[in-house]
Amino acid sequence: MLFKAKECFPLLLLAIATFLSGCGNDEIQLPQNELEGTINGEPWSYKSANGYLISSNFQYGIRFLSSEESVSDPCTQPSPTITHVSAIFRPAMGSFFVAPEAIDNNQVKVVFEFAPGQSITATSGFMEVYAIDIQVVIGYLQAVLDDDYSVEGSFEIRLCNG
Repeated sequence: MLFKAKECFPLLLLAIATFLSGCGNDEIQLPQNELEGTINGEPWSYKSANGYLISSNFQYGIRFLSSEESVSDPCTQPSPTITHVSAIFRPAMGSFFVAPEAIDNNQVKVVFEFAPGQSITATSGFMEVYAIDIQVVIGYLQAVLDDDYSVEGSFEIRLCNG
């Protein structure tokens, strides 16, 4: 009896390996388009992004700079001068829900800034971070208020004081 169990063991391992090979392929496949959309009813597209530590609990203020912003290094432009998208969150791998206030680790606050002192906050959407290191965060963002305020697409954030 012990002899037959030893003969069946490799077959059992093969069966388990075959079964498990189908697991783990349920990752979200996000489109590769860069972040773009509409802010204040006008077309907007992303060029680069910077992030600065803003609190002792590791929240970062992120600024997605417009393609119209002439910046070669996003860390040289801490405050954009034209329409942009900003966000507040704690950088980490995983999914974040867009919320009016980023009070939990799994939330991100997204704001559309369209004129000096004029901004409006997104009410729905998500952010998916799928790569992160000490200076760069790569992911995907969808943030929506209504038809006049919405952005969606992939991004790369440069953490400037990380």
